[in-house]
Amino acid sequence: MPLRQRGSALFLASLHIFFNMSDKQNLRQQVLNARRGLPQSQQLRHSQAIQERLLKHLHDNGAVTNLLLYRSLANEVDTHALFQQVSQTIFSPVTHISGHMQWHEITPETDWKKGDFGVDEPETGRLWTPDCGPTMLICPMAGFDRQGNRLGLGRGCFDRWLAHSGSHLHSIVGLAFSCQEVAEIPSDEHDVPMQIIFTEDESIRCPK
Repeated sequence: MPLRQRGSALFLASLHIFFNMSDKQNLRQQVLNARRGLPQSQQLRHSQAIQERLLKHLHDNGAVTNLLLYRSLANEVDTHALFQQVSQTIFSPVTHISGHMQWHEITPETDWKKGDFGVDEPETGRLWTPDCGPTMLICPMAGFDRQGNRLGLGRGCFDRWLAHSGSHLHSIVGLAFSCQEVAEIPSDEHDVPMQIIFTEDESIRCPK
């Protein structure tokens, strides 16, 4: 490719990245504001409905033996009760300031601490590897669309981990309130979409 054409291609690619990031930032602010606007009592009711959908899905997918599950932050779909409700072996993430993420097994003896991003994380525990068996990932979301595209908090930790390890998973599930849905989330070629998204109103099966 001639130098001038190569320079133009790089410029256009940079513009695409810039506008994608700008669009995502605007969308992120909109959906986070919508989520914060839910009364606490409504968040609790919606979270219980979403938990029930997930538990039924796990029951119907008996092949799954491991669950990669995070502890929710304020205003997120509450996941805390799930740690006592599921029969699968649970692994929770430890995320380093660099964005590197590992999953540690959770047991009744697990000690928790605040991680680099203020999320409750296990201090120790057996590491998850693909050899552990069929595994379902539960993914937090700031926003989503019906194609399964996910909008996170902007740190990219789950995106990077999914790009590296997503092919080893049985399934990828997102949890969100219906107010977090948008018409379309800008996505890149390396992004890994959700396969199913549970809201308080419905179970959304995303096209592959």
